[in-house]
Amino acid sequence: MSTRCAYCEKRFENGDRKSKYNNLEYHQDCFRCSSCHQPIKQSFYNLGNNEYRCSDCQKKDQVIIKCNRCSKSINDSSYIEYKGEPIHGDCFTCHSCLEPLGNMIYVEHDEQPYCVSCHMNQFAQTCAVCERPFPPGVSTRKCDNQYFHIECFRCFQCGKIILSKNYLVNRDQQRLCDMCT
Repeated sequence: MSTRCAYCEKRFENGDRKSKYNNLEYHQDCFRCSSCHQPIKQSFYNLGNNEYRCSDCQKKDQVIIKCNRCSKSINDSSYIEYKGEPIHGDCFTCHSCLEPLGNMIYVEHDEQPYCVSCHMNQFAQTCAVCERPFPPGVSTRKCDNQYFHIECFRCFQCGKIILSKNYLVNRDQQRLCDMCT
């Protein structure tokens, strides 16, 4: 029983030269590049939907990666992917001060990147005692909807840092450790 060519759907005759790929058989002249339409003789690229590209057309059609910020092409591999989009390292900047963030830690706020300094100055929670902002990742204490640096959360009577949950707040709203209560 003879099979049919996946491209032209004609039956294969004895002596027909076949190309086979992905469990599909083609007449050798039917297995063609989707770009230049020449028969594929050697290496090729599968484009999906039974479409293929010869290696020569693939080289010509190399995808040009463009920066999502400046729209210029990215000619080397030194780019950043931000939210799935390629960006030149110099184009990936702080939303506030415009300093390049290429090799820096950054913080997102309202889906925009900020350098740590700008984020701290503009958006970070501040300590109820010293009023310094909390850098990203710093441990804090919370008491009555106020935030504190660990070293600022102290007993008002003895001055020791309160590390446990055993403390009281007196009628003057002063924290007292369990030793001073």
